[in-house]
Formats: sequence, C-alpha cells, structure tokens
Amino acid sequence: MKKHSYLPLLIASVFLPTLAQTQEYDITTDDPTAAGVWSDPDQTFLMVPKVANGSITADGAVTSAEYGGFTGVNVTPGNPDGTKGSAWILNFAVPLSWDGKADNSFTYYLAHDDNYFYVGVDTHDDVVNSDDSNGSFWKDDAIEIVVDALNDRFDNNTDNSNDPIGGHCYVNYLGKFSGWDDVAGTKNTSKTWASAVDWTYGQTGEIFGLGKKITGGWQMEVRFKKNLFESPTAGNKLSNGYVMGFNIGMDDDDGKIEPAETGTLSVQYFWANRARYKGVDAAYLETLTPEEKNRQVWRVPATAEPPGTLEDHPLGIDGAGRLSHAGTGEIIFGYDESKKSSGKILFVMGNALAPGLGDAGLIALLRAKGYTLTLHTANAADPDGQRAAAVGHDLVYISQSLGSGTVVEKVTEDAPFANGLILRDVDIPIISAEAFMFDNAQWSAHPGDNNNVFSFFGATGRGGAERDTQLDVLEAGYDSLFVKLPNHPIAKGITLGAKGVAKVFKTHYVLNYGNPGSDADVVATVLSENKDPGGDTSLYPTLFVYEKGDRLIDGSVCPNKRIGFFLGQIAAGIANWHPETKDLTEDGKKLIFNTIDYAIGKTAAVPPTLSIARSGAGVTITYVGGALQSSATVNGTYADVSGASPLSVPSADGNRFYRVKGN
Repeated sequence: MKKHSYLPLLIASVFLPTLAQTQEYDITTDDPTAAGVWSDPDQTFLMVPKVANGSITADGAVTSAEYGGFTGVNVTPGNPDGTKGSAWILNFAVPLSWDGKADNSFTYYLAHDDNYFYVGVDTHDDVVNSDDSNGSFWKDDAIEIVVDALNDRFDNNTDNSNDPIGGHCYVNYLGKFSGWDDVAGTKNTSKTWASAVDWTYGQTGEIFGLGKKITGGWQMEVRFKKNLFESPTAGNKLSNGYVMGFNIGMDDDDGKIEPAETGTLSVQYFWANRARYKGVDAAYLETLTPEEKNRQVWRVPATAEPPGTLEDHPLGIDGAGRLSHAGTGEIIFGYDESKKSSGKILFVMGNALAPGLGDAGLIALLRAKGYTLTLHTANAADPDGQRAAAVGHDLVYISQSLGSGTVVEKVTEDAPFANGLILRDVDIPIISAEAFMFDNAQWSAHPGDNNNVFSFFGATGRGGAERDTQLDVLEAGYDSLFVKLPNHPIAKGITLGAKGVAKVFKTHYVLNYGNPGSDADVVATVLSENKDPGGDTSLYPTLFVYEKGDRLIDGSVCPNKRIGFFLGQIAAGIANWHPETKDLTEDGKKLIFNTIDYAIGKTAAVPPTLSIARSGAGVTITYVGGALQSSATVNGTYADVSGASPLSVPSADGNRFYRVKGN
C-alpha cells in the first residue's frame, strides 16, 4: 500500500542514507515484456508430492510438512535492495502501488492425493480486504490460478477459450471461488473453469477453500477434485509423473486509492509467464500435417532444412501470456508409493544452483519417482571435489547440460588421453547423457586427435556444413529408437512396434549415439537393420552398457557399470531447444527408470506368467518370473521342476498341475 511521509526536512536528511540502502523495487518502472525467472522453463518447473488421503485438511493453516515436504515457492514483485523480484508484474492497476514484501508477497504450496489437487498460500498483506462479488474477485485480495490441463502450450486466453477441463479462476482470501454464486448456491455464468465438468463448491463439493486473516496477512487453502483436470477423451490422470501446465498469481486490494482507475486494486503479479509462440493454438495445428506437428515447425526457422515457420510465430512475453496455456509453468505429479523406486543419485550438471538447459524437468521427474538427488556442478578445475561428491551415492548421472570438458581430467600435450573421465576409477555406476564425453571416457571409438567426428559419436540432428562428418540420415529428427536386446532388463516392459521400434518422444527430438567396444551390450540403436545406410554393424548405439569388468576402447577395465544414454540435447539442425520432460512418452520415462534401476542393481521384478501349449505327444511350458512347480493334484504339495523355459514335458508324465512361484 502506498504511504506518504511529511517528516521535517532536517529529520528526513538524517535518515536518507538508511532509506537509500533499503529502497524497495519501483514496480512502475517494470518492463512486462522482459525475461526473468518467471519465463525460464527450468525455474518454473516443480514436483508436486503425493500425500496420504485425508492428510491435508483445508482449514487455512498451511505448512510444508502437511504438503508432503513441498518447499514453499516465494513470489514477490521486488527485493529490499531495489532489484526486481521473482514475479512477473501486470501493468494494469492504475496507479500501480507496492511498498515491499510486507505490503504484499506470498509463498505457495502444492500437493496431491488420490482424489484432490491442493493449493495453499501464506500471504504477507498489510491491508486484507474482499468486498466484491465472486465473479469480480480479481479486484480483491485473491489468488488467480491458470491450468493447462493437457499441457498443450497453446497461445490462447483462458477467459474466453471455454476450457472443458482446467482454465482460469480466482479464490479470495476466505477461500471463496470465482466460478460459484454464493447467493444462489450454483455456478455463476462464467465459463472460464472446467466447463465440461459437473462440479459444485462446498465442503462436500469438487471445489472447497478456506482462509483466514493472520498477523501481517492471510493464509488460505483450496482443494480441487482431480476430475476437473482429467479428460475422458485424452485419458490423462493427475498421478505418476503426469506433467500439467500451472500458474498462480496474486491480486492485492489495498482499499480506496486516489485517484484510481481500477477501483481499489494495487497490483497483480504471477509466478510464471513463459515466452510463447504467438498464434500457435488449436486452430493453427489443424492446418498442419502430422509430420509438421511432429517436427514442431513453429519452433524451426525458415532457414532450416526442411524449413520451419518460426518467423511467423515469434516468441514473446506480454500481459496476454499470463492467462494463456503457453504462459504457464509446469508441475509434475509424484508417483504412488507402490510405483516408486529409490536410490541416491549424484546428478552432475552445468549449474546446480540454478538448474537449466532442460535439467529441472528431469530432476523433478526423478524426484517424483522417489529417487534422492544431490545436485553437483561439474568443474574440471576441481577433480578431487567431483570424486569426493560421488562417495556415498548409488549412481552418478551426467547431464547433457554440462560441457563435456567439465567432467574430463585436464590433459597435456604429451599425454592428451592419459587422464580422460574424472570419475573413471570410481566404483559407482555412471550413466551419461552427455554424448560428447563418450570419447574422452573411452566409452566410444574416436579419431586420434579426439575431435568431434559425428561418424563415431554425437547426437542426431546436428546438420550444417561444419558438421559434415555426420551422415545425412542422422541429421533427421527421431521420436523412436530400435531395441536391439528386448530381453535385457533395461528393455523390460517397453512397448515394441514393428521391427522392435520403441517410441520414446512424443515429437521429433534428438538421440545420443556412440560406437562402443565389443564388450559393451548394445540395448538400443538409432537405426534398425533395415534402415542402416552404410552397412555399419554398429547401427549407432544410443543405449549401451559396459558391465563391471568389461574392457573399454583403450583396454582399461570398468570398475562398475558405465552406460551411454539415449536422452539427447539441443541440436541446431533439427530441434534447437533443450530436452523437455513433457515430450517423453511413458515408454521414454520407463526406459529412464529401468536404466537407473539396472545401474543401481534394482532390476524391476518380472510378474510370474505361465502358458502351456501342445507340442507333438507332449506339451511345452513357457514361464517367467519365478520357479516352475508341479503337483499331482490342484491343492496338493507343489515341488520345483528342473529345466529352463520353454520346457518340454512328455505325455507319459500323466496329469500334472503347474504353477510359477514368484521370485
């Protein structure tokens, strides 16, 4: 709230040095088209913990513990040192007025259980007020929520798009809902919220909120039934790694302000407002071919081969983005306890303090699955620190976000390859999604000068004359890979199409590849046998495993598993953007989890199955997932049967009953 001081000049001059040091950010100077943490995809990607049913009570008392340990996200227009804060600010209220975090700022919490999605807010607010009807809560002390339930990232306006699920709503500080008429006890005429869902508001309804004033502000909680965001047609479920677009904002009503063109509204600001591709909406997608959609041509420049339409859909940030699907941040829903995994992972990356370049989404996915991650910034100048950081972990994961030189020991002119990977002697499994260290680590064959020659290793889709060492076929985009070892534990449960192809990305992206030594098991390749253009038997392995004791390219012995990983990286030729978790298929996610669990040594159990087929005068029994047992009677005593599956049993054995005892 704007305050005015009329202290005598002498007194004011005495305090001027102190005031200068604590000058709050002047929001009237804010640029609503500027980029910041609010527009960074990595800074606006969160994991929503799964909590036990009934453990959250919408009583207006918000704690991190109640929300499954969720670390509250603070959103504020400015900082005490006069710099811009974490929020995107709407330049709508006239006059804009904000006097610091005590005037208005908030921290929010998210969680979900089997039935509900929960949002809790803890707000600093020096004047708490709500005196408008539900449909006008934007003029009061209230939060705004925007949900892109299918994460389509459309450039739309949720105030008029009539979203069948999700949409745009307001909840005031008391927990009252903008889409509900409190007087009539029915939905109001607004169609901005879940228009295809039959919902009600109240303690027994699909939506309910409760808030209260506290010293220095207010707290409020609201719960939403998950069916408000789940489409029967799309089949999306808010659980087990599902990624949804989400944004939250704050409206601050500070009472009467003179002069005021927007009533008593002082400021509106939002957690997220990502840059969006202008004009990319449902109507635009209908004009594209399936191949153009798969290539996401609106993200590809006209100068690319084949050309895209980026110039027609420039990226931008503005006020309209706050209410669009494309302007939302993203949240990923934590896994059910029965579907979680475990393990301590050292996640080696470009910047552990501010995860970027696609890391945040993968980190959130792994934490949603139940893994415990320690983030570590790669630094070649401190190899001992990198080795020390690995101690006590079950796995080291090397991210694509770092430069390959940051995980390689410094080399000399006399011995350019004498050192190689900093963690080469560490007796801990290592997975690397940074293909350009495969050669330094001796995981892949390489030219003698150790230059990046893309016929040996690299990432698909590089393209360009300066990368003429890459075969033309590898300059394409890929959404699938070829599973060469379908019975390998890493490939278990992966859906395979024709010729063993598994789709791992929803749209074209980039696959890493290398040329590993003969000891490595090649689980998956970029190309299948019928597509290999040069007859090369390597077929460009995109997922390969050296077991403990295997020999690498230079003949050195692996102290533990070393795995080259398919998950690609930004490639100017075909996909000039960082990997996005939302574009992983369920098989893509499963391949990540399978690989991690295999590396750690926690191979997923295979459910027991049993089948019997006639074979000549006898039968053939095929079984997996345990020990085969038989008995003379169905309820009799079963004993183990020797012999591997498939097992031939002659008819002379008479009537027998068989079962598989799970491992």
